[in-house]
Amino acid sequence: MPKVKPYPAILEKTQDGYSVFFIDLPGAISAGNNYEDAIRNAKECLSLHLYAMLADNEVLPNPTHIDTVMTQLESDELFALIEPDIFSVKAHQEDKAIRINITIPKSLLEAIDKRATQLHLNRSALIQKAAQEIL
Repeated sequence: MPKVKPYPAILEKTQDGYSVFFIDLPGAISAGNNYEDAIRNAKECLSLHLYAMLADNEVLPNPTHIDTVMTQLESDELFALIEPDIFSVKAHQEDKAIRINITIPKSLLEAIDKRATQLHLNRSALIQKAAQEIL
């Protein structure tokens, strides 16, 4: 998957929170109960939308320049640059889990198991999550 640039998102305040749309990607719309939810959901929406476009061999549009976006904003709209995570979507959509055998120190394994329990994860899920964050 190619590295993809961030895209500008427009946030509109609603009675229930925020609605979000991407001016460069018609059909890529999202929402959230508050600003933080709206941004998190916008990232997921953007990542899934771009992944689907790439999977369909579509050409991704260039993101509109920030200066252009700023001149087009309505007085009640907010602007955010959203960084897509297409790698994570690809991993979730395409990657089949493979059983591996690794060797690690006992103390590290105990620490992994303890932290996994705290996060309500299993050992494999914790190791996967840690690896994704580093990569």
